Amino acid sequence: MAQRRATILSHARAVIVEKGFDALKIRDLASRSSLTVPTIYNLIGGKQQILSLIIEDLVGKLSDVQAVLEAKDLDEPFVALIDGLVELFSSDEAYYRAAFIAGDRGGLFEQLSEDGIFAKSIELPIRACREAKRAGRLLGAVSSEVLGEQIYGCYRLARQDWTLGYIDLKGFRRRALIGTLLCLAADASDAYKTTLALRISELG
Repeated sequence: MAQRRATILSHARAVIVEKGFDALKIRDLASRSSLTVPTIYNLIGGKQQILSLIIEDLVGKLSDVQAVLEAKDLDEPFVALIDGLVELFSSDEAYYRAAFIAGDRGGLFEQLSEDGIFAKSIELPIRACREAKRAGRLLGAVSSEVLGEQIYGCYRLARQDWTLGYIDLKGFRRRALIGTLLCLAADASDAYKTTLALRISELG
């Protein structure tokens, strides 16, 4: 049963990546999976249940990456987070592209609720900005909340372009990091700004 559920979800992710969100049809999915339509409904449910499973798995894996980073004493949490996501996405690019497409269409990343994935996602960069301020790397002229939200926005835009196939993971990492470092430079101490400028130059 578990193997058949995994097969169904694998084919569902492939359809979303290859043909788009609207192309996911239970009858076609049954054919691709060599199963019957009733079997899919019995094992998982309809299209909405399939998408919910894909989204739940995505959220869980993103939370795992963040939890690992929060448990470490990192000097550069921004770089570590992006590198952790690159490592995660590279393990199965088709899957993560499909999951993000499903998440976007399902409203997973809406920005209004206080306990949604957006609100939770900006918590880590905000906390990291506060730590950088305490360490003297940031001056505090720009609030940690503003910086954190902008840093998350840089990641999110780069991730969206990767999800849609406009850039590869190397491009995702470069864009997300440059955007993040430029945000930090807006409030950086002179010494930290020099370090950030060197890193941006290296990313070129």
